[in-house]
Amino acid sequence: MVDITYQIVPHDEGWAYKLGGTLSETYATVEEAINHAKRAASRQKIGDGDATLAFPAPGGGWRFVPLETDKSGSRL
Repeated sequence: MVDITYQIVPHDEGWAYKLGGTLSETYATVEEAINHAKRAASRQKIGDGDATLAFPAPGGGWRFVPLETDKSGSRL
């Protein structure tokens, strides 16, 4: 089972989501980056694994939210 975490991080005067060492394009707001990370995760095929979204919490630290992934078993 594979578990992955999408992180929301500051990037190029905006925000991006990060998976491993790869950054997405830059988005103007945290909310926009979160929405795009959720969409990317919904297309991610990781078998029976889980995905998590980690983003800066308003009061400091990190907030972690489970993400829906494609568990259809399809390779396409």
